Amino acid sequence: MDYDLVIQLAKKQNQSREVCRAVRKHLNGADEFSLGDIPTMQLLASLQSRYDQYDAEYSLIQTLISMIRQ
Repeated sequence: MDYDLVIQLAKKQNQSREVCRAVRKHLNGADEFSLGDIPTMQLLASLQSRYDQYDAEYSLIQTLISMIRQ
């Protein structure tokens, strides 16, 4: 197992459950990309980076980020 993966796993409360979920997901062929696996804040930040700071979309996404952080 990669060192960085071990460090990330050590931060989880239930490491056995995380490993079991990952192995089951892999064995069931569900290791394909899923948008649901990406944290919301990461998605919003990625989407926001596509717009100029003066665009309405940028402001809307910034508002969503602010609402989530509250």
